[in-house]
Amino acid sequence: MEIRSLENTTTEELLAVFNTSFSDYIVPFHLSLEQLELKITADKIDMKLSVGAFESEKLAGFILFAEKEENGKRIVYNAGTGVIKECRGQGLVRKMYDYRLPLFNERKTDVLILEVIEGNDPAIRAYQNLGFKIVRRLLCFNGIIDLKERNPEIVIKDIETFQWEALRSFWDIEPSWQSSIPVLDGILEDCKILGAYKDGQLIGYAIYNPEVRKLYQIAVDKNYRNQGIGTQLFSAIGEMIDGQAISANNVDETSENTAAFLGNTIGLKNWVSQFEMKRELK
Repeated sequence: MEIRSLENTTTEELLAVFNTSFSDYIVPFHLSLEQLELKITADKIDMKLSVGAFESEKLAGFILFAEKEENGKRIVYNAGTGVIKECRGQGLVRKMYDYRLPLFNERKTDVLILEVIEGNDPAIRAYQNLGFKIVRRLLCFNGIIDLKERNPEIVIKDIETFQWEALRSFWDIEPSWQSSIPVLDGILEDCKILGAYKDGQLIGYAIYNPEVRKLYQIAVDKNYRNQGIGTQLFSAIGEMIDGQAISANNVDETSENTAAFLGNTIGLKNWVSQFEMKRELK
């Protein structure tokens, strides 16, 4: 088995192994070529940084890595790990990490991060054996928006220009990788950025990707909560998608108000939960 970069691996080859690897996963799923290409772009996956395990030149396993700098730290994210059934039990995940660790250290990487589905105990143990620790639990929601509420004092419209610092002031929690500022900066042109205004003042916002029907961020000014602002933002999104399902992934469970709002007010279902795991390299 040879471990090497995925820089010369085609997306079609990766797709075949990706879908085979996840066909018997705790939550089985299947991607089209377009969906995998969107994932590579949206998650900032770097194929040169990513690694594969090759058996007689055929891909048998992979780790998709992405990298960002945020708050003065260099962070590497595991955006997906897969090994085909026939090659499991050979310690390939550890071997792929061992192959990449020298480069991470050379690039002065501070933190390795990943998400693993709650209940996937073998994977959790494997990552713990690699030095990862569970740092928080993330809730994933999906469902159909069916809201008709209106507050005539609130105006919902596109935000053309904004400063992240202004939006950050509405946050209670730090978003996970896929919804973080450095990652979203790369895909904002594909997103709708809606603002909620009262008397001309921005008091809430939502960042939503119509193509994949995914909500990345929603937040309301702490001084204007419990006034239906978030509900109206969701209502505006619901009008865009005309009865189709939407997803809002990786909501920090410590934000109880957000989880209750998504579940009880908007009617989305917490269909799966994940653990965010980190390994400090410094």
